[in-house]
Amino acid sequence: MKPGTQFLLPRQRIVYDFTERMLRETGSNRRSFAMAVAEQYLVRTAEDDRTHAFRITQGGKVEDDKKHNGQILGRYLDGTLKSLPADLEDAWVCALPQPYRDECERALALRRGMLSVRMPAGDGLSVVSVSRLCQEYGQLMEALGPALANGVLGPEDQQHVPRIKREGRDLIAAVLALDAELDAAVFGAGET
Repeated sequence: MKPGTQFLLPRQRIVYDFTERMLRETGSNRRSFAMAVAEQYLVRTAEDDRTHAFRITQGGKVEDDKKHNGQILGRYLDGTLKSLPADLEDAWVCALPQPYRDECERALALRRGMLSVRMPAGDGLSVVSVSRLCQEYGQLMEALGPALANGVLGPEDQQHVPRIKREGRDLIAAVLALDAELDAAVFGAGET
């Protein structure tokens, strides 16, 4: 027996959804965000590999650049261009401010049944990693609270499941990031 076909949500749809949410929740606009994407794109993509003509000029051309770069992003967000190229996706996701970037990275990884974990950036164990672990644990407990208010989990708690799962995955990612940072601090980079 063949299982039913289950199509994955397109990667670009995930990126666009987080972008739209970020724009809505932060009050940012497309043009300003387009400038952040342009910066990331120009830094991350070799000149010979660039497929988009993003511009960041100095002086009085900033508004022209915002309009130009905003039009490029707008074509994707509006559906005029159907496929988001990988090189632009990388720059786009990296341009998302926190916590939208980490959430988008996790959603993209989860799409394939994987877990996104931030690798240690510096030497030694940082207080930030421990703090993040505690924060994620608190958020999981906060998500579990309404579901456990009556002392048991049951079908009536279905509305709480998506948030509980999301917070649980965030906690797992924080534990794994702390684990990697601990290994790097104690055993050195690349060893476990």
